Amino acid sequence: MELQVKTIFLAEGERHVLDALRLRLEERGDIEILGEAQSAEGLLTKVCKNAPDLILMAWELPGIHHLRLIEAVRSCCPAAQLVELSVKPEHEKPAKEYGLNGFISKQLSAESFMELLNNFIARI
Repeated sequence: MELQVKTIFLAEGERHVLDALRLRLEERGDIEILGEAQSAEGLLTKVCKNAPDLILMAWELPGIHHLRLIEAVRSCCPAAQLVELSVKPEHEKPAKEYGLNGFISKQLSAESFMELLNNFIARI
């Protein structure tokens, strides 16, 4: 049976977090990182051209207001799973209210973070 490669886009305003995410995901053989962005505009420009299976998106992404950004991503990538990343646990409730597919706290240990992320990846 052929391995199904899943595509992921990383949207994170902090370079060190973006680099750490990429390094951890590159260790997997079933993932292709389609691209990265450090701003809302960069995210929209790139994912609307080539929609990924999963978008990891920081709550604190600079640029467009967060709700407008989610609506714009949903309109150009309706099938993509959107998983929110934030250092603030109180963002989990609004993430669910905005219709996101998941939430991961950046305050988790690296192992717990990756375990949650792997669960989301397994569902796509």
